[in-house]
Amino acid sequence: MKKTKKTKIEEISKEKKKWKIFYYFIFILGITLLFFEILIFRKTLVSVYVPIFIILIVGFLAFYLSKKHLKEIYPISSNFILIVQNLGSWGFISCYLFMAANYYLSDTITKEFKTVIKEKSSMPGPKGSRDKRDPLVRFNYFGSEKELVFKFKETEKVNSADSVKVIIKKGGVGFDVLESYDVF
Repeated sequence: MKKTKKTKIEEISKEKKKWKIFYYFIFILGITLLFFEILIFRKTLVSVYVPIFIILIVGFLAFYLSKKHLKEIYPISSNFILIVQNLGSWGFISCYLFMAANYYLSDTITKEFKTVIKEKSSMPGPKGSRDKRDPLVRFNYFGSEKELVFKFKETEKVNSADSVKVIIKKGGVGFDVLESYDVF
């Protein structure tokens, strides 16, 4: 009898270990995809509230649906860690899938959009060249503010410009995607 009890406990322990590895992998995948989602976001003309809304809705829905199972796997009393787990995994994964579908399934037909630069600024350059600040411009795109980042070598051109020209195409989910951009 003792052997069967021990075997059941070992099976339960192995099952919990598999689930912990699964949730760890999903969390790391979500964090990794968040990086790529940010790169796609910079090339998409979408309000910042759309990705935040997707992350929060999917993350909290996943938390609600998996709360009981996660409490069995992780014996903790706080819900904070479980919410972070779901936001960081399912929320970020779903946001990446949404943004990637919009970006990679976009039309081939392009249009040109010109507007006045609202504000100019700069951001630190890449590691090792932090003092070479990359210029950026902000402009109004149909009621939403968008930033365009340029290379350091284009600093003089950006500083002397007062307008921006973007070539856009319709994204697969309906949000516009930047094909190219320049200042004049």
